[in-house]
Amino acid sequence: MTPRPDPLLDDDELAALAELAADLGLLRLGAVSLDHPGFAPARATLADYLDRSAEGEMAFLSRTRAVRMDPAQMLPGARSALVAVVPYAGEPGPVARYAQWSDYHTEIHRRLERLSEHLHARVPDIESLICVDTKPVLERAVAVLAGLGFLGKNGCLIVPGLGSYVLIAVLLTTAQWTGTDRSPTYAHDHSHPPWDACGSCRLCLEHCPTDAFDSPGKLDPRRCISYLTIEHRGPIPEALATRMGQRIAGCDVCQEVCPYNRSSTREDRVPASAWLDPPPGHARVPDLPRLANVGNNQHRQFVKQTALNRIPRAALRRNAILALGNGDGPANEHEAEALRLAMADPSPELAALARWAAARRCVESPE
Repeated sequence: MTPRPDPLLDDDELAALAELAADLGLLRLGAVSLDHPGFAPARATLADYLDRSAEGEMAFLSRTRAVRMDPAQMLPGARSALVAVVPYAGEPGPVARYAQWSDYHTEIHRRLERLSEHLHARVPDIESLICVDTKPVLERAVAVLAGLGFLGKNGCLIVPGLGSYVLIAVLLTTAQWTGTDRSPTYAHDHSHPPWDACGSCRLCLEHCPTDAFDSPGKLDPRRCISYLTIEHRGPIPEALATRMGQRIAGCDVCQEVCPYNRSSTREDRVPASAWLDPPPGHARVPDLPRLANVGNNQHRQFVKQTALNRIPRAALRRNAILALGNGDGPANEHEAEALRLAMADPSPELAALARWAAARRCVESPE
C-alpha cells in the first residue's frame, strides 16, 4: 500500500485561511514550523528564567517546563503552529485594559474552534490543538517567528499597526508548514537583539513603577505589579506596595508609554468582529472601598466571565486595601469607613494592611 503523503500547509492555504481568520476576529494570521531554529533562544531564555527561580509563585511554569520546550508532548505529531492576534482596547485605571472585557480565554477559544474547522476542511487527515495562554506554549516566540511582529524591551509582542495591546491565539497542527519563512533577521542572526526596532527608546524600562526590569527584555516578575496583584498570594513588601499606585489587577504602564501604542488610527485598522465584548450583565466598576471588604457573592459577580477570575477574593481585597493606602491626601468618608471595617477583619494580614493604609490616609483606628 502506498503511504499517504504528509499533509502540507503552504502560502496559498495560509492566505485563504488568513481571510477566514480575519472574519472571525483573528488578525494577521501567520504560520511557523515547530522545528524552526529560532525557537532555540526562547527555550534557552525559559531555562535560564526557571533555573534562577524567577517565576516566583507561578509554579505552573516549572511543572510545564518540558511541554513548553516540546509542544508535541501536548499534540503528538505536532509540526506547525498557526498564530494570530486579537486586539483589545480599554481605559487606564485600577484594572489593566485586557481584563476590562469578557474573558478572552473563552472568546479566543471560540474563534480558534471555528478556524480549526476551516483548517480541517482545507487540509484533511490532520490533528490540531487550540492554545490560548492557559496552554504551555512559547506563544510570543511563535508569533515573532511567524512574522506577526517583534518583541519590545518590555518583552511584549509589538504588532506593527496594532501595537502591543493584543492577545495571542495559537493553533498547533500536525500539518507541515512549507510556506515562506517570515521570521525576522534576528531569529537567524543572534547578534542582533529582538528589540532592535525599539532603537534607543527606553521609556518602558524607565517608567516601570517598581523597577521590575533588570535589563531590556529581562523582567523580574517578583517586582512586577501584574504579578504582585494577580499571581502573588501573600503580603506585598512595603517597598513595592508604596509604588503600586491604585492598581488592583495588572498594570499597563510599560505599554502606555510605548510609542508603538500611540497610533491615532489603530481603531481604523481593526474590524468590528475583532474587538472583545464587555462582560455580560452589570458594568464592572472597580469601586476600591467596596472591593476592600467584598463578600463572596459580590466577588463572584465582579469577576464572573472576565479574566479577573484569576484573582481570589482575599487577594483582591488585599489589592484594594493597598490601593486605598496609596490614595492622595486624607481619605474621604467612603474610604475611611471601608478602612475601619477592614481593620477589624478576622484575617490578621488584611487587618494589618488596613491599619497601614489607614495611617497613610489619616484614618483613626476604631479601637
